Amino acid sequence: MKIKWNVLVLFSTFLLLTGCMPSKSVEESAIVQISGYDRGGEKGRIKGTVSIPQYGKSEKKTAASELYLTVDANSIKDVEKEIQKQSSKPISIGKLAVTLYSMELAQEGISDVIDVLSRDARLSRNMYLAVVDGQTQDLIENGYTQDETTSKHLQGLIENNVHHNFPSTSLHEFLYAYFAIGMDPYLPILSKKETFVEVSGIAFFDKGKVVTTLSDAKVFTFKMMKENFSRGMQDLPFQDGTIMLDNIGSTVDYKLTGTPENPGVDIHVKLKSEVNEMVGVEEKPSQKLAKKMEDAFVEYFKTNAGEMIELFKKEGIDPLGLGHFAKTRTRHFDEKRWEDLYPDMDIQFTVDVEITEYGIFS
Repeated sequence: MKIKWNVLVLFSTFLLLTGCMPSKSVEESAIVQISGYDRGGEKGRIKGTVSIPQYGKSEKKTAASELYLTVDANSIKDVEKEIQKQSSKPISIGKLAVTLYSMELAQEGISDVIDVLSRDARLSRNMYLAVVDGQTQDLIENGYTQDETTSKHLQGLIENNVHHNFPSTSLHEFLYAYFAIGMDPYLPILSKKETFVEVSGIAFFDKGKVVTTLSDAKVFTFKMMKENFSRGMQDLPFQDGTIMLDNIGSTVDYKLTGTPENPGVDIHVKLKSEVNEMVGVEEKPSQKLAKKMEDAFVEYFKTNAGEMIELFKKEGIDPLGLGHFAKTRTRHFDEKRWEDLYPDMDIQFTVDVEITEYGIFS
């Protein structure tokens, strides 16, 4: 009984202490949900822009009302300090969901930014990163919808595309590829149009610099080579029209070939799909036509994959993580030697396309 009484007293004390802990409502903090970085006004400086949703008890404001703050600072570490000077409430970045970098800044190098991101324990590793074709300030301050914040809109935009044609990307995945041996990171590219924003491609990094890009038309092929997935669509000119392939299940396997002195890699993809649209094709739908479509897609993917592999070799980057794959399967892996061999390495790509659903042929 004495033990139970002591436990009861301890539990009651804990509840009382918990009730006394200070807390702040959203109205008392400036909660940053999106941040963007551009090159500053002078060489070596950086311009930071943040969006802060405005909440109020008495004022008629919604979560879509936003305050934009922009500063020109000496470094990424100074941006938060300078923004704090402009805010009437304490800045909080624990809810930061999207961070953007201008293409100009990313091409010059964002290693300092990456270092800060990797060390800041306040940031969620599920946060999305993206490169902006243009100025991040313009994109953040555009104001796209009346019923959601810019952060919520861009977060949903990236998530939706990751579920389809674009490869998975987050702060955790970017940092893993950045620091891993035999792997290089990449980020989606956002482009601002007149009334909307779109995911227009992928930016590939060498260390902390963007060295090349890929248009959205070829992203499906890259994702197919990078990871297993079961969504996404790819259109293809066919005969005098166009056909649309809908992925219902894609798997990729890597295999080391050659010898330790002269290694190579085979990339094999199996793609199960259905054709859900056929425009301008005069040939009567049949199993024979389906086989022609499968062959056409095989040739299309082989061509695109081959061009990408040569591009990656030329730029000295490995976004597919082939070196990382080899490291996990090679005793005493020599990173420097692999990098020396990589530009001339025999990397073969094969793909099996199977149209399993023939909605247009029924």
